[in-house]
Amino acid sequence: MTTSTNRRKRITLADVAGEAGVSVQTASHVMTGNMNVRLPEATRERVRQAALKVGYQPNRIAQAMRMGKTHMVSVWMPVDRMVMTYLRMLKEITKHSQKDGYDTMIVGLDSSFAYNAEGRTPFQWPVDGVLGADAGRAMRKFRENPANDLTPVVVLGHETYSNGDAVGWDVVGASRQATQDMIAKGARKIIHSTLPWVIKDYPREQRRTGYSQAMDEAGLEPMLVALEGESSTEVEFRAREWIQANGVPEGVFGFTDSIAIGFAKALIAEGVRLPDDCLIWGFADYPESEDFRVPISSVRVPIEEIVGKAWEWLIERIENDPGESRSLIFPMHLIERESSQR
Repeated sequence: MTTSTNRRKRITLADVAGEAGVSVQTASHVMTGNMNVRLPEATRERVRQAALKVGYQPNRIAQAMRMGKTHMVSVWMPVDRMVMTYLRMLKEITKHSQKDGYDTMIVGLDSSFAYNAEGRTPFQWPVDGVLGADAGRAMRKFRENPANDLTPVVVLGHETYSNGDAVGWDVVGASRQATQDMIAKGARKIIHSTLPWVIKDYPREQRRTGYSQAMDEAGLEPMLVALEGESSTEVEFRAREWIQANGVPEGVFGFTDSIAIGFAKALIAEGVRLPDDCLIWGFADYPESEDFRVPISSVRVPIEEIVGKAWEWLIERIENDPGESRSLIFPMHLIERESSQR
């Protein structure tokens, strides 16, 4: 049975000071990075080595109360769908945070975290700022509490908030361009293969909007095809059923590359020649889109530009509040491959 006497003793600054042979105050100056106090570099290094030796871990909450900063940024993003774009964002955010001396705290969002009116916002440890990707509803809920107004936020999306900025990407414009590309190459029966929950809960979803705009402008009828499942294998099975019941489309714009690949596999299984008989565009430029037997054209999110600007703005808000909210939308990149080259 574990008792309080044999639990591991919590290491404090006093332990660091004793090991280094300095005062607790000197150890505190070194461990908090206080450069306003003149100390020989040899002393600072001795304290740092002592901290490593005794296993000292700074108390971030105490530091935040004392200094007003934690050097911690919280990153909010959904985890209920395995989306390659989020992983790429995390990689880029980590690169910037390490360069600027910040740590990141990942907060995974799902249906319990403000995806609906009854949802709650994540418990928020003291952080210097929040980066939110596809976290609009959670962020709105977060801002309902006036106590959170002082926390700087930058949204990777299109919503703006007080003491916050938004950096987005032109999904509507890119989806419209991809659809227009197929129309310009002679396709008329062009479908948008998407997900049932998108049609049900997000009537103004941006891929759907861009596709519909291009079809309406060309005098063509938009056709939304909602298939269950997001893996290419799931989509292939259901897409074959749809093709057998509705005939072969002349163009497919997939909600994701996985959906586009699934539809491509179904078309090939039905004896359709790609791209001669049907043009295909995907979305998000997954690695497998380029490796598919008929490389899939795709719309690429400019991750480096988006995250770079979002991080720059967040650090500006943390270190020197610039005042008015700002927003910026980056164009997306259309990567054309064999699937849309007629």
